[in-house]
Amino acid sequence: MKFTSKNGKVFWIFIILLVLVMAIVAFLFLSPTFERVAPKVSIAKEIYWNLQKPIKVDISDNNNIKSYVVSFNDGQKQIALDTKVVKDEKGLMELEILPPSFDETYKPKEGNIKIDVYDTSKWNFFRGNQTIVNSKLIIDKKSPVANVIGNSYLLRQGGSGIIIVEITDENIKDYYISFNDEEVFELFPFYKKNFYISIITWPVQIKEFKKVNLIAVDMAGNKTVAKVPFYIKTFAEKADDIKVSDDFINGVSKQVLENSEMNIPTETVDIFIKANKELREKNVKTIREVVRKNFSNTLVTSYDIKPFLRLENSATVAGFGERRSYFYNDQKIDEAWHLGMDWASTKRAPIKTFNDGKVIYKDYLGIYGDTIILDHGLGLASLYAHTSTINVELNDEVKAGQQIGNTGATGAVFGDHLHFGMLVQGIEVNPNEWLDFTWMKTNVTKTIEDAVKIINGSTK
Repeated sequence: MKFTSKNGKVFWIFIILLVLVMAIVAFLFLSPTFERVAPKVSIAKEIYWNLQKPIKVDISDNNNIKSYVVSFNDGQKQIALDTKVVKDEKGLMELEILPPSFDETYKPKEGNIKIDVYDTSKWNFFRGNQTIVNSKLIIDKKSPVANVIGNSYLLRQGGSGIIIVEITDENIKDYYISFNDEEVFELFPFYKKNFYISIITWPVQIKEFKKVNLIAVDMAGNKTVAKVPFYIKTFAEKADDIKVSDDFINGVSKQVLENSEMNIPTETVDIFIKANKELREKNVKTIREVVRKNFSNTLVTSYDIKPFLRLENSATVAGFGERRSYFYNDQKIDEAWHLGMDWASTKRAPIKTFNDGKVIYKDYLGIYGDTIILDHGLGLASLYAHTSTINVELNDEVKAGQQIGNTGATGAVFGDHLHFGMLVQGIEVNPNEWLDFTWMKTNVTKTIEDAVKIINGSTK
């Protein structure tokens, strides 16, 4: 076949058209105007809504958002919640979907929220990229039922108290005891379903008692607040002035910082302050974290805790709640609370525990020295500091009367003794209450027994 000029023209027309088509295809695929990435919608797959606060939805796109429609559908009715054609160039939008106005005869409990979004791309025959997201909606306007079943009559500043409560809600999310809206105390499952117990404290450092509340919040944000009635008594702190010598700072404070792998200041006074203040705060934080991370949510059907006993044949050399002022060369350089009992006996005196417990801490702890912490359940723990030897291992289950170590002079101390502390959810409380048989019988044992009677009566 001969190649004529006519055939040549057809060939070149074909090539030109092919190149043109390829250019158009390349333009469609590569041009931002025809981008094919669909908008993104950020919303939970399941939403609980009390029809009070708006639902927040985030919409984003590589280009800009052209329009969106938000609707509610429960199979019977479809209601538009929000519809908008976006005039401004926006690639990110934060929507607040307002609650629909249902009439009194229409009270849906569940439904579906549909979000339909288009972007400004010319793709999809100039309609733009589309994203449709569906989210299950549970409508819950009912607040949790939260009642105080029983509590200790008296709560002292620095002391402890028991609270037993009942909480019921199909969609419960969180529940706790709040002190002054400053401290939060966890509730533990107790005796039967929907009943809970907590040991709380009025921290001695908090001067003013305002309120103790039971708080219950469900998934939809409905909240119930119930007051816990307490008769209160303030704590009369005792001032204690302590002289600090160069020998103590260079021989004890410095060593404690080194053992805690902390930098040593150059100034003598700064060495003491760093150990007594900065390291103390760090140690107190560790104590709280250790106790709280060992909480158990296993149902507690009974709580058998006996009075603790002082170190055998010991003298009390310091008490709980002493407000210590430290003086160096007759100048006050620092102050701190003493939040335990210091008992001194013979050197390396045996330390025994008088309640069963689990070893949740066994290590060097800064100013506390070699320390043991035992968990006794319900967030209650006992602390044994400045030991010379430790006879237990982490996670050991110890029995009442068992020797767990010996007294010593480790940490920031002047001599051999035991620092004994009681901890409520990691906060040091007045040990004297937990040493007092009468207090424990009245405020712990009887409070729990009375609550159990009420629970049994209400669940028959």
